[in-house]
Amino acid sequence: MEKIRIAVRKFDPFESTLRKLWDAFSLQNNIKIEAEMVALELHDLYETTISEKGLKEGKWDIAHINTDWIYDAANENAVLNLFSLIGENPPENYPFGWHKSLLHLQKLSNGIFGLPFHDGPECLIYRKDLFENKTEKENFKKQFGYELSTPKTWQEFAEIATFFNRPEQNLYGAVFANYPDGHNMVFDFCLQLWTRGGSLLNNKNQIDIHNEASNKSIGFLQENG
Repeated sequence: MEKIRIAVRKFDPFESTLRKLWDAFSLQNNIKIEAEMVALELHDLYETTISEKGLKEGKWDIAHINTDWIYDAANENAVLNLFSLIGENPPENYPFGWHKSLLHLQKLSNGIFGLPFHDGPECLIYRKDLFENKTEKENFKKQFGYELSTPKTWQEFAEIATFFNRPEQNLYGAVFANYPDGHNMVFDFCLQLWTRGGSLLNNKNQIDIHNEASNKSIGFLQENG
């Protein structure tokens, strides 16, 4: 049986979803090709697909990579330009059924070099039982002078997190996603920056974080991290 090799970002939901997608595709098209999916941590995934030229030299047939890497992959001629293929057989509702955040990074001036798979909007998840607890509500109001509810400002977020931070009870005020390499901290910084009216880019389309909004964002993360 023929085999196709797919480099996958290591994360159970990613791995299981890609397996299901391949199985469904194979069944629908009566394809008898085995998919060898190899799960890799983010830094290892970049090394094997881009740095070590695994895609360019054919070690991998498909790679589930971060769209930040598409520029490197395309410049190395390591990935296929999908423009004409998408024109002939576009994915369902493409492009109008997809948010632009899922489409623009893989579009370079001379083509389209990847299909969207996953986006990562940040969500605030909280303990409803704690927020509705009568004793907690009373104690919080005594300490901070306002009603306990989901935070509307970063100051409220910090105060509520401080109030619930009780390591001796195995209770922590806030948990952020930093594993495995800290890249999620970049997302947290951007969230801080954008909610303060800042931008990563200046009017020349260059990355510029030497401004007041960036300083306040970094300061908040340092003080409350």
